[in-house]
Amino acid sequence: MAKRKQRKAATEQEVENHDEATVAAEAGPENDGHTAHAAEEAAAAEEGVEREGGGEGGAEGEEGPDAAARGGEEGKEEEEREVSFDELGLDEQLKRALRKKGLDKATPIQREAIPLILEGKDVVAKAKTGSGKTFAYLLPMLHELLKLSAEGRIRKSAPNVFILVPTRELCQQVHNEASSLLEFCTSKLKVVQVNASMSDKDIKVALSGPPNILVTTPACVASCISKGIIRGSSIKESLSMMILDEADLLLSYRCEDDIKALVPHIPRSCQSILMSATSSADIEKLTKLLLHNPFILTLTEVGHAKDDLIPKNVQQFWISCDAKDKMLYILVLLKLELIQKKVLIFVNSIDSAFKLRLFLEKFGIRSSVLNAELPQNSRLHIIQAFNARLFDYLIATDDSKSKEERQANKGNKKDSRVSRKQLQQTLDAEFGVVRGIDFKNVFTVVNYDMPPDPAGYIHRVGRTGRANKTGASISLVSPKENGIFEDIENMLKDVENRDTSCISPFPLLTKNAVESLRYRAQDVARSVTTRDIKEARRQDIKNEILNSEKLKAHFDENPRDLDLLKHDKLLSNKEIPAHLRDVPEYLIDPTTKEASNVVKLSRAAMDIDKPRRRKRMGFKGGSGRSSDPLKTFSAEGKSRRRGRKERDGEQDRRKRKKVES
Repeated sequence: MAKRKQRKAATEQEVENHDEATVAAEAGPENDGHTAHAAEEAAAAEEGVEREGGGEGGAEGEEGPDAAARGGEEGKEEEEREVSFDELGLDEQLKRALRKKGLDKATPIQREAIPLILEGKDVVAKAKTGSGKTFAYLLPMLHELLKLSAEGRIRKSAPNVFILVPTRELCQQVHNEASSLLEFCTSKLKVVQVNASMSDKDIKVALSGPPNILVTTPACVASCISKGIIRGSSIKESLSMMILDEADLLLSYRCEDDIKALVPHIPRSCQSILMSATSSADIEKLTKLLLHNPFILTLTEVGHAKDDLIPKNVQQFWISCDAKDKMLYILVLLKLELIQKKVLIFVNSIDSAFKLRLFLEKFGIRSSVLNAELPQNSRLHIIQAFNARLFDYLIATDDSKSKEERQANKGNKKDSRVSRKQLQQTLDAEFGVVRGIDFKNVFTVVNYDMPPDPAGYIHRVGRTGRANKTGASISLVSPKENGIFEDIENMLKDVENRDTSCISPFPLLTKNAVESLRYRAQDVARSVTTRDIKEARRQDIKNEILNSEKLKAHFDENPRDLDLLKHDKLLSNKEIPAHLRDVPEYLIDPTTKEASNVVKLSRAAMDIDKPRRRKRMGFKGGSGRSSDPLKTFSAEGKSRRRGRKERDGEQDRRKRKKVES
């Protein structure tokens, strides 16, 4: 039994260390005791929420056993009872903003973390994706700042709070959430986000004041300190709280040196919070580097077993197919409406993403591509448009490389000049889509290409089924990908103590449905050439750069006009043939048609289609063809034209009667 537990723990640890290299060898003997302590914590976790006081003793350390006992004895009882935000003692202005968002009850991580943060404790919180970690630190942080502001005790020589995140997309996301919570606050707290893509002049303008809350990446704040934009002495004087969100990714994004550069300027009185979806050696390293006697919260989502890597509300399916047939299978799934929208499709390369997008365009299926080549503002607009349901299909490339692979690529830059010149691309090192980004109401995740490791699969599938909503994942597995698929199956069976696979064959797809579209799909796939892909990438980047430069300020001030920026517009100027846009009835077998109807009925029952695409500005509705002014324009109104036709018809009838008489 002990061996089984050890093997299980080792498997889970391997999953959690996605995109992160182990640092145990670098840390040497010092890290051995720390790792042993972490192992003891993992073994001791028997309840849904593990609460432990860390450190080596002292006044705060003595509270540790009490907190652990409170979590062990009362944790189960507390989990069964919902806690409202009113019970957490938050500022009324913040609760008003929460009510506007329709939020009344705290999630388990919020229920546990908020009181500890309000008490001034350092906290390390591990909770799964979609569990509400962002509000778990934003709410108590804003509560304390509002309290200090009301008492006139805000120090203004530098930001009072640093929120460090691994990617620029997360910077914008956290900034937006913090701003929304401050909507009803009379004390005007200032929150800004800066990133490495901004000029020094723009950063200085943003930091003038200075702001109360700075949301940024470690690389950017380290650069600001080295350039003197933010003075280290001012940080020591003003900084009261530092938050590291998605902490398990920070070191994997090569932020270790940047964080170390910040450490000497952090006052010892500064409260530190680490939020993470996983445990890892990097988390241990950050904890040792930044926190003092932290409380460690390990949360299990309510209704899920402790070791569930994928929530029970997410159904997992797979389809076996040849690599050359993957576009055919995607076409069948989307065109015959066998899966629920919205759909997030993962591929492993940018070329594959654009090839798939061009292929789907030929059949009248519009989508957008999210990748590291695009300007940051365009990426943010794409995510916002997708969340607003302006389009239903998003093709995303993810950065699944490990730290060693990145370093190897960095070392081979000289050898890769030719290929980089041919590709003509500059990838954003701070781009990340698999983790952290809040894709709203994604029902289906499709692995068009299988991820390189089981952890990548876990994080991809984690984009659906958020906040206890139902979801599904479908993986297209080619013969070459059978190995990684078996690794994923074995990992899930081992961690979840199952004898059978939890990934089932997709039941709604029949051989007749696939074969009915094979010839059309093959012809169209052959027509998408390498030259077309290259031109599509160039055109997409050109369009997005123009949009990014011209519309950045406009969309900040007019978010409702986001509908005007169509990220799913056609890349090809060629008209879509009618025989490809619509699938004839005779090609759809009865079984597939019945399955499609079931999907549509369940879709209607869930009101998925309710928040559909907003009407274009300047038009009152109706189809595009009927409202085309070049085709329907007339100097006379419809009623006048109808009346004239009736009068002309009556005159003709009278003339005929006269002739007959």
